[in-house]
Amino acid sequence: MSDQLPFHFADPFDPRITEFKQRTAGTVYSPEVLRKFSSEDYGGIEAEDRLGDIPQPVLIVAGRYDRTCSVAAAEFMAAHVPNAELVVFEHSAHLPFVEENERYVSTVRAFLDRHNIA
Repeated sequence: MSDQLPFHFADPFDPRITEFKQRTAGTVYSPEVLRKFSSEDYGGIEAEDRLGDIPQPVLIVAGRYDRTCSVAAAEFMAAHVPNAELVVFEHSAHLPFVEENERYVSTVRAFLDRHNIA
């Protein structure tokens, strides 16, 4: 995973990558899980036809430069989940909670406050 981190940042030379690696050094990843889903082209989870059944408020977060979960996919979800709010982080890729931390935290807090979620 450490080798893949630059791929998940908008700027593959972002100095925060080193800090993120240090903060997450004890994380255990499962290569078997990644291998299984990547060998199936990340398919097998089909829920598009059930998005309209989600009754809870949903915050959908997308990084403009995300190479894994595209903004187009986030827009699709937001259009099909009845109580969805979409926030696109214009200076992030897959890790807006790292790349735009202050905005990310304030966005999530505001969402939770609006919906009285403690």
